[in-house]
Amino acid sequence: MGALIVILAFVFITGLCIGSFLNVVILRTLSEESIVFPASKCPKCQSPLKWWHNIPLLSYILLRGKCAFCKEPISIQYPLVELLTGIIFTLLFMKFGVSFQTLYVWIVSALFIVIAGTDIKEKVVYDLHTYILVGLGLLYAVIVTVIAVTQMHYAGTTLEFTKYVLLNNPITNSILGIIAGILILEICARAGYLVAGTRAFGEGDTFIAAALGAIFGWQTLIVILGLGVLIQVVIFLPIFVKGLVKTKDWKTLLAFSIFVIFAVTFFALQHYRLITPDTMIIYTICSFVLAILGLVSCFLIFKGLREHPENRTYMPFGPAMVIAAFIALIL
Repeated sequence: MGALIVILAFVFITGLCIGSFLNVVILRTLSEESIVFPASKCPKCQSPLKWWHNIPLLSYILLRGKCAFCKEPISIQYPLVELLTGIIFTLLFMKFGVSFQTLYVWIVSALFIVIAGTDIKEKVVYDLHTYILVGLGLLYAVIVTVIAVTQMHYAGTTLEFTKYVLLNNPITNSILGIIAGILILEICARAGYLVAGTRAFGEGDTFIAAALGAIFGWQTLIVILGLGVLIQVVIFLPIFVKGLVKTKDWKTLLAFSIFVIFAVTFFALQHYRLITPDTMIIYTICSFVLAILGLVSCFLIFKGLREHPENRTYMPFGPAMVIAAFIALIL
């Protein structure tokens, strides 16, 4: 038990150090500087930092969140990314143990954090980062397939290229995942032109979806995208409601509130089996009412977006997809 704690502590510290490097990658990618030179410096006063100013997490605590030279506040991004990376690396190690898989998911996770970081900070997704993820996903699929075929060969098992094998192998799943990611996100993004006159998602989100498809395959990708939408709704909901209150669009707010309350009640009654598909009449009526309320809410929301363009608050979908991907990796 003691040895396990020491190993996990070492992994966590390693994650903190990687997180410190990821901060550099995020910020210098945005500023188009080299991630190697020059040495770390304060972004406010430009003073070169000493080595003890760069100890992950600890330096932020000891410096009380302020630069040692100009005393300006240090962005909370630094300790947050470091801590998050340490926790994620530890959780992934606990799941995959000492294996090639752990190294792979660590590299993938690091790129996820960088992509989310640039997207949150400047709403920018760099193609290079997503291309690397696509390449890693395809490479991993090839390696897993080669290992499986080699093991079958040494076990004396004959590999038959049936339709099932051709459609359900890591390489095919990865390729189909890329295609599915591009198609789903582009269709959804371009649907925004019909209701709001603009894309629903940025082009960078399509690249992220393609990368997720390459890594997870098309089936898990669909689950990740669905979970990502739920996460996005939870994040966006307070901002959306605030916009309705600000523009005094009480009609839309009332319709949306009734829809949410009815939907929660309906699904709660199903969960406790007070309403089931067996009770055909009640179930059908409730489903019909829910659909009508949803359509009315959508109509009023889109109408409101046209009448009040200031309510079109853009929130990057990339971070929500990354969170969903981490959940898929860990669970």
